[in-house]
Amino acid sequence: MINPTRELLSTRFNRQAGSAVHLSRTQRMITSTVSGKLINGDYRLLANPCPCGKAGKDLLISEIDRYGLPLDTVLCSICGTLRIDPYPDDAALSDFYTHHYQQMYARANDRVAYFEKQRSYGQSILGSIRDWLPIGAYVFEIGCGGGGALDVMQHQGYRVGGCDYSPELIEYGRSRGLPLHCGPPLDVLKALPTPSLILMHHVFEHVRDPLDMLRGLQKLTPRAKLLIVVPDVSRIGEFPFPAGDLRLFIHIAHRFNFSLEGLRLLATAAGYEVEDLQQYQAHLSPEFRALLTPKPELKSTSMDPHAGQRMLAYLRRTERLRRVFLTRGQILGLPARLRGKLSRMFGRAGRASVSTPSHMC
Repeated sequence: MINPTRELLSTRFNRQAGSAVHLSRTQRMITSTVSGKLINGDYRLLANPCPCGKAGKDLLISEIDRYGLPLDTVLCSICGTLRIDPYPDDAALSDFYTHHYQQMYARANDRVAYFEKQRSYGQSILGSIRDWLPIGAYVFEIGCGGGGALDVMQHQGYRVGGCDYSPELIEYGRSRGLPLHCGPPLDVLKALPTPSLILMHHVFEHVRDPLDMLRGLQKLTPRAKLLIVVPDVSRIGEFPFPAGDLRLFIHIAHRFNFSLEGLRLLATAAGYEVEDLQQYQAHLSPEFRALLTPKPELKSTSMDPHAGQRMLAYLRRTERLRRVFLTRGQILGLPARLRGKLSRMFGRAGRASVSTPSHMC
């Protein structure tokens, strides 16, 4: 493997920079444990090549994730996709998700609230598919959690199904009347009818081998369209979250931050054509949605030779603007920050304070 060219966006991205977010005492302890496992080799790291499959020079833009973990993020100079490389192997990830993930990410275990949050994105997805997907069609969600999004679609007349690795969330979804399954998506789908649409909402950035997954789905469900929703790193400066701070988008749970060009090249290599590619706003944060149609005869596609350099230039420019509080996202988020400061000030003075919700993806 050729070593990437070191192109850190600023000193905030070097190995000694520390956490980019406020951590509780418990989070600091867990982060220290995980960091130790990465440094001493308890967590084995493997090469994680860009799924676009194109040969080009990688650019090392960060040596640390948002929690302060010593992980390198590189940018593909061909397609502009970001990825953690090298990345923990499956055994390391199993240990991390079993013993450290929930507390390090301070995830709440409120299944009812989680289900309602899923219903919220389900409404948004429904708005983008109802014009072309007929009522009664079968929709299958990979990484469905408790199935809140599927609940919305089922109430609109669609047949639904889903899978996830969490037995607890699957059991909760079943208690709400949803036909959910626990296990790997390709294994689950083998025993089910072919869906008309397969949904992956903020799941694809976690997948170990995206090309292998797409090829497996294309072979197993040759008529199904795919709707993939992922964070949009190309617009981090435009929204209150992350307000131009790339480090908030870089964390151990996300193996990739896809570019639009990178996902298009990946889809073509797997036998899909990008039917539609739309940029959206979700919870004051950027994402994009790619609708893929099976087209196995499509062997190649034109390539944007400047996608990687444009992504690097955007991230550099955004980092400069962030330092002087001039990203559009920082300006849009200023009222909420001021309310938060006033709330904390009044709280310290013993007065009633108003809490300001925060969003962290």
